[in-house]
Amino acid sequence: MKIKLNLSAGVADMEERIGRALERAKKHRASLIEISYGTQAGETKKRILNFLMKKECRDLYDRLVKSKDGWGRIFIHFRWR
Repeated sequence: MKIKLNLSAGVADMEERIGRALERAKKHRASLIEISYGTQAGETKKRILNFLMKKECRDLYDRLVKSKDGWGRIFIHFRWR
């Protein structure tokens, strides 16, 4: 299962939406979450990464991949045991 989450720079409850996506992935044993934040969104990317690096979030996922070119995306991979 793949979960997609679209976040723009103007989203006020960004951390809450990411948290809900992580809980949904945990509940359904999803293999991937794709977070799209768009191009030219440096502050948005920093906020997303800072939230994902917190210990309670970091314990949930296995690998984090950031897109280097093109449209801004972050992929969160899970390995359920």
